[in-house]
Amino acid sequence: MYKRIVVLGIGALLFVWGASYLLVYSLNQQVVRERERQDRVYWSAFNAIEQFGERPDTGTEQKAKSALAEARQRSLNKDRVRILQDYLEDLEHCYQGERESCKKASSDMNEAIRVPKVSL
Repeated sequence: MYKRIVVLGIGALLFVWGASYLLVYSLNQQVVRERERQDRVYWSAFNAIEQFGERPDTGTEQKAKSALAEARQRSLNKDRVRILQDYLEDLEHCYQGERESCKKASSDMNEAIRVPKVSL
């Protein structure tokens, strides 16, 4: 009788451990896929803004704005959107002649490169 209870207990323990492993594994895979998607969207918008920073003309400015709008549309994390938005705005103000914005654009670029982790 005691052996049956021990075997049943071990079996139940293995079942619970296996079920929780499968649940955690599938959730982890979803998180990894979402993080990779967020990273692709973020870096795509960042590169468009960088091109505007290198060649400030209306074409690259429109590409940067549309990339930022697309990032919002594709549900990019709000903190990441804010960082990219600040960077783009400071670049725009810098090219309009505001010296303080030029300094801030540099710090915004550094913050954008460090990229905050996605909190899912």
